[in-house]
Amino acid sequence: MTRASILVFLCLLLFSCGDDDDTPGFEERPTTSVGGVELGSECAVDDDCGDVAAGAECCTGGKCSPDGWCSPRCESDQDCPEGFFCIDHDGSRCFMECADDRDCPLDWECEEKNDHLTCRFKD
Repeated sequence: MTRASILVFLCLLLFSCGDDDDTPGFEERPTTSVGGVELGSECAVDDDCGDVAAGAECCTGGKCSPDGWCSPRCESDQDCPEGFFCIDHDGSRCFMECADDRDCPLDWECEEKNDHLTCRFKD
């Protein structure tokens, strides 16, 4: 068996185990703090996302969700932390990478945009 085959087998085994809840996605959004900016947290205004001077910004509506999503603006993938990609949405913003819907919070979906798979709100 090759390493890739073993890795795929282990991933399938991992995802086949667990509780009986068939609901995909996390109960809560995964978040990460980078340089005073809280990526992924719920927000109503920019100040809810941390240091506005460092780029903290609240995105609301559409693919950011009605609850608001702390998602700073970016010009390229290098402007986003590891695990996030710069995706065109109301200007470009950092969105969390995913492999499928199970990697995303509830009511979010893993969709392709700008040649990347990222979690985006189901609007």
